[in-house]
Amino acid sequence: MAAGRSALAITSPVSAVGVLSRAGTGPLSFIFCKTKVLVENLSKKRWPILPALNYPNFGNNSTGETKMKKITIDHLPRVEGNGGITAIIDGQAVSEVKFYINEGPRLIERLVIGRTPEEDVSLTPRICAICTVSHKLAAVRAMENALNVQVPHQTNLLRELMHMGEMIESHSLHVYYLALPDYLGFPNAIAMASKHEFEVKIALEMKNFGNHIMKVINGRFVHGENTVIGGFGKWPSREELLWIKSRAIQFMPFVYKTVNLFCTLNYPDIPEAETQYACCLPPHEKYGFWGDEILVSNGDRIFREDYRQLTNEFVVPHSYARHSRYQDKPYSVGALARVNNLGERLEGEAGRMFRKYFNDHWKKNPLYNNAAQALEILYCFERLPQLVDELLEIDNTPEIVSYQTQEGQGTGLVEAPRGLLIHHYRVEQGLVKGADIITPTAQNAEDIERYGMIAAQTLLDRGEEEKIRDRLDIIVRAYDPCISCSVHLAEVKTVEETAWENQLAEIKRQASPLFIGIGNITQGDDGIGPTLITKLKELGIKAVCSSELDTQNIKSLVNSDQPFIFVDALDAGKKPGAISLIPLLAVLYSSSLSHRLAPFIQNEFSYSQLKKSYLLGIQPRSITKQQHLSPEVSQALQRLIDQLEN
Repeated sequence: MAAGRSALAITSPVSAVGVLSRAGTGPLSFIFCKTKVLVENLSKKRWPILPALNYPNFGNNSTGETKMKKITIDHLPRVEGNGGITAIIDGQAVSEVKFYINEGPRLIERLVIGRTPEEDVSLTPRICAICTVSHKLAAVRAMENALNVQVPHQTNLLRELMHMGEMIESHSLHVYYLALPDYLGFPNAIAMASKHEFEVKIALEMKNFGNHIMKVINGRFVHGENTVIGGFGKWPSREELLWIKSRAIQFMPFVYKTVNLFCTLNYPDIPEAETQYACCLPPHEKYGFWGDEILVSNGDRIFREDYRQLTNEFVVPHSYARHSRYQDKPYSVGALARVNNLGERLEGEAGRMFRKYFNDHWKKNPLYNNAAQALEILYCFERLPQLVDELLEIDNTPEIVSYQTQEGQGTGLVEAPRGLLIHHYRVEQGLVKGADIITPTAQNAEDIERYGMIAAQTLLDRGEEEKIRDRLDIIVRAYDPCISCSVHLAEVKTVEETAWENQLAEIKRQASPLFIGIGNITQGDDGIGPTLITKLKELGIKAVCSSELDTQNIKSLVNSDQPFIFVDALDAGKKPGAISLIPLLAVLYSSSLSHRLAPFIQNEFSYSQLKKSYLLGIQPRSITKQQHLSPEVSQALQRLIDQLEN
């Protein structure tokens, strides 16, 4: 490749995720030469084949009389906060399992009494630094319902974008750092990094990306103050939003691998049992993380102000956290509840993965919460570019909605990463007079104990008492409890040599694409793009050279429903003249993308357009200073012209 030429390089997994090229973000200069793609088949670097769990023998770990034993985990490792679980064994029966919270009461519900609504929404997120955005949104929505504040659509979109950041940050941390060591046979993520460095680093990159989203929108990624009743104090810039969109697109190959990994893990065979699932019911017919109703898996729908019909909280003597039951039965909230109740609403790749992997085990086995969280990571990464596009379509930045109401009561429902989160407030004379906060982990506590009881009894019946401790540990961790709350390598697949013709014909049949030629006619085979564009114009086919594009005319050339096809020399390691048709997103997924066209594409075109657009490439023989194409590339050019003309 000649010096100074733009190139697309797809490098190693870790470096690709860690580097985001900023090339081309200044004034656009459309002087393009060869696009070089280093195609590497990911099948050559598979993620590790996961072994079956080999549980270490911890012995009885028992106390008490001969017939009465107590197996206790005083401090649950790899969970947020300080909690434990105990199983009491009486002879050949497990008499009880207790999940207890050791952290003292936070007293937040008392601290906000006598405060203004504005002070309340600033104080309550301090309950938890992991779920701070969810608590902020639940508090804000509750106050807006109490004070009759109606925010514009754009405000809800930006709140949703911020919420996605928290989901990505929390889920990535849990599935990789807290849960995965259980299935790969390591005590923690640090030990796991010795053999699985890629998984550890990619998780950290995704977590940092989620933190960045929260910081951009909420002022800081922990306890941000930019979200207020009625809107936002400051709106992110166009450039900040476009960066989020671009970065989300680049992460997608690793997100796909995350879903495949956690949906195919060798989960232990704990006895499966039906449970009830509860989550927010979005106000539209799509997947989502907020709503004004609660949906239970039996079909019941509960309006937000009637939330106590679901929770029915009660005090247990062994824990600082209250427990909940619905219709006198335990129930679960969280990613697994959302996927069970709303999974059919998932669209795009998340919907495809749901249909591929979802089965009866997801309905009965709490360990599949890890798989559900991985699926939601994919949903969030697909939703991010869409949200950015929707936000940028609205020109005006709304002001904070003012309000005069000084009295009222209202409830806010949101889905925290760990499940349904409920805030309820009563406001009188401009001050908070009552507060009720119900967290996901408190709602899950009864179900944790129930599944722990089933697993412990089954192992005892099998004569495997020594495995009870570890099985209880892994069950609790699967729920991803938040105890404080409760008190790059891109896979570029090219089509077969003869398949591109049918694919190109199908694209033309569905829509009339715009062909964009890239290259330099003075550099031999690199002139394939401009040469083809000249021929297409003669045939009356809509086509332009990249040098003709700028931000002013691009919108007039490409309508919102029209795909576009870039034509360039493509070094895919094939024989000279070989034709490849590659989805454009597969090219843009490269985190080390340095081709100057990339930022322009990602900024000027909607995500829906990017999904249906392609790179049409021809393998060059040589890129040298000459005015003609090689014989092989000339023949390929004629094949393309014949195909497009017919």
